[in-house]
Parts: sequence; structure tokens; C-alpha cells
Amino acid sequence: MSRRHQKGATARRASRPTGASGSRAATLVGRLKHLHEIADVGEIARRYFPMNAFDGVLTGLGIITGSYFASVRDVRTVVSVVAAASVSLGVSGFYGSYLSEQAERARELKELEETTLYGLESTDIGAASRYATFAIATVAGLSSALGGLILCVGLALYPVVGVETSFYLAWGLAVAELFLLGAFLSRVSRGRMLVSAAKLILAGGVAFGLSLLLNAPA
Repeated sequence: MSRRHQKGATARRASRPTGASGSRAATLVGRLKHLHEIADVGEIARRYFPMNAFDGVLTGLGIITGSYFASVRDVRTVVSVVAAASVSLGVSGFYGSYLSEQAERARELKELEETTLYGLESTDIGAASRYATFAIATVAGLSSALGGLILCVGLALYPVVGVETSFYLAWGLAVAELFLLGAFLSRVSRGRMLVSAAKLILAGGVAFGLSLLLNAPA
């Protein structure tokens, strides 16, 4: 059943003023869970999370690899660049997802209003639409930022493990992140975990190889 049909089926049931009495709105957690179910946030967030986290990991991996083979050994500078790029990706992921999801939800809400002949902005349906827009954008933004920021942890250990080893740790964290993302996708698709993880790690290897080629001596 499509998301539009699912929402249409629940429109009349949920079309009561926001804040109306009811057991599901008794607590904040219950209220958010109620809106989460109406808006079908989980399915969409599951798509944004691995996609944006993957972007963050490969962006950070490219910067770290390029810096290493360009003989940049000022780890603080590398960490600053990776962190800045990751935060920028996070902001981009949040606002890009927010604006696109807001437009999509607004269109669906208008279609439902035309179907039910009822104003839905002040109902649970309208509240769920606003909640979904923010929740999905938050998942998209955080996953984009954290994908690269996690790699900074390995680099930040350079006073303890040394400069060279800190780069190796960052690469190891990148592989670990890609493996976990592959495992997550395999669970969603009910496929084979090792195959899914290998595909993402292969993509990381391609990014690593391209960064190496770009910094090869002329």
C-alpha cells in the first residue's frame, strides 16, 4: 500500500484537533510515537541514514587519503578539514532533506484535504507531517556529519599512537563504518551481510584508489 493510501486510511481517524485528550497523547513519548506512526517516518529515515552516512564516510576518507599521500603530516590541520567538511555535509543534509520533505509533505497534505474535504493543518495529520519533516531532516543531517566526524577520532589519537598510526586508525574506522552500514542494509533487505558489507567496502576502496591516483607524482 502506498504512503498516500495509508495516510488516506488514517486521515479521518486522526483528523482531530492537535492536543485533544487521549491516551496516546498523555506523554511526550507517547505523542511522538503516535505522530511517528501516522507519518511513517521509519521507512524514509532508513533510506536517508545509510545513504547520507555513506557520503560522510567517503568524503572524510577522500580528504584523509589525499592528505596522507600529499605528504601532509600536520594532523590538526587534517582533522580541521575533515571536521569542517563533515559539518558542512551535515548542514547540507539537514536543510536539503528538510526542504524536499517539507515540499513533499505539503503536497500530500493538500491532496488529503481535497480528498477528505477537511482542513488538516491543526489535526494530528498536520502535526505528523511537521514532525516527520524535522525528524527525517535530523536523521539525514546527523548521519552525514557523523560519518566523517567519527574518522577524526583515529586522527585525534596521534599524540598517543603517532602520526602514521593515526592515519591507519582513521582508515580502519572508515572500513568499520562501511562494514556496519553494509550490515544495516543487509538487515533491511534481508540479504547476506558479508555481500552487502563487501560492496560498500569496495566503494571505499575505489575512493581510496582515486585519491591515491590524484596525488600520484607527475
